[in-house]
Amino acid sequence: MTITTEQILALAPDAAAAKAGSQLSSATKWSGLGSSDQALWGLCQGSGKDPYKAQIDLSEPAFKCSCPSRKFPCKHGLGLYLLYAQQQALFAPAAAPDWVIAWLDSRQQRAEKVAAKKEAVAEQLDALSPEERAKKEKSQLKRQEKRLNLVDGGVEIIERWLSDIAREGVATLKSKSLKEWDALAARMVDSQASGLATRIKKIGAMLHQSSKANWEMQIAEELALLAMLVHSYRAIDTLPVPLQADIRSAIGWSLSQDQVGSGEGVSDLWQVIGARTQVEEKLTVRANYIQGLHTGRIGMLLQFGAGNQPLPPPLVIGSHRVGEVYFYPSATPLRVIFSAELQACEAPIASTLPQTGSARDIPALLDRYADLLAQNPLIDEYPFLLEEVTLLSAAGKWLVCPRDGSAALRVAGNFSNPWKLMSLAGGEAISLFGLWDGERYLPLSATVNGVVYSLEEPRA
Repeated sequence: MTITTEQILALAPDAAAAKAGSQLSSATKWSGLGSSDQALWGLCQGSGKDPYKAQIDLSEPAFKCSCPSRKFPCKHGLGLYLLYAQQQALFAPAAAPDWVIAWLDSRQQRAEKVAAKKEAVAEQLDALSPEERAKKEKSQLKRQEKRLNLVDGGVEIIERWLSDIAREGVATLKSKSLKEWDALAARMVDSQASGLATRIKKIGAMLHQSSKANWEMQIAEELALLAMLVHSYRAIDTLPVPLQADIRSAIGWSLSQDQVGSGEGVSDLWQVIGARTQVEEKLTVRANYIQGLHTGRIGMLLQFGAGNQPLPPPLVIGSHRVGEVYFYPSATPLRVIFSAELQACEAPIASTLPQTGSARDIPALLDRYADLLAQNPLIDEYPFLLEEVTLLSAAGKWLVCPRDGSAALRVAGNFSNPWKLMSLAGGEAISLFGLWDGERYLPLSATVNGVVYSLEEPRA
């Protein structure tokens, strides 16, 4: 797969790793360079006696290095990949050394073990007698009933709490300490309603971090969404089935990948068009966005890193995969899982953007977002691709607008790369991909001359 320096640096876990990797992208830093259809490898001399062994599985890509760094990929992996992108002639095709073969074999064995485990579970279920199957289903039903009772108790607590706020007034919330909000959130966790816990903690944080004059309106909006969620949960059986899935997810229910993968897949040639990384307390979440070049559908693959655990490598911005993905059930499907058969592939020779699935211009974006809210009032932001737009600064605010200035979207305040975007555009209208939350647009990537550039800064 052809890859650019920009795409490789987007894989860096933070800015320091990106800088250090760039410094190691010189041929003088490396020896023992080689390549095969599946992998790259090389030796980089560090401070110790023995050089570090760096290797890359090109199919994902995946990285491994013998250095002690806990960053993933480390600076050596980034440096090796950057050197390959800049001087492929240095990587002569060769038989992989034993240490590379051993790593590739271990990765293949792990993949086979996962597949075998899934197959064994399926065989065990098929082998159950009718009596054993009935017993198992009864046990599952009991666990579900217990969970339902716990969630119902949590919802009842929130309903009483909202009634108290309606009686006492939003202004009284300022008197509550963060400990009170955390305690209420903890009760929701005990009720196995983690989605409600997250919303409670968000409202508490907004109250104690906001100094804006209109904080009451912001809090009232969040409370209204919370009230809508619990009322919808009470009437869930009367709502459309896809929306029921959104409500359960917002409350805290989750589906296993096996459950999602049992649905109907969507086959296409998928391009990675953006990514966004956020830290939520002790959990780091990266959303990778893909778009089908034939169907036009946009999907979001989530990756997680808990505590000090590093995130898996992000998908390479601008890269392509061919095969099926499975969408989580929703009234506005977005989150996906990949099928085991989805494979990385070269970009098509002539790639044209799809004619469906994206808003294209600002009026269409606003209309489409309104339609999505009508289908699923629980969404707060949604990805959109805009064509032939520019970035302008007006009265201290950044705006996205078409050339004729007939419409404009305010850019999100946390967008940290306006000048990079300006330099990429060079004064010309370009294609932007980003998230719209009903008030502001957060650019995640820009496409210039057919190349997709990430606009997300590596984490510090």
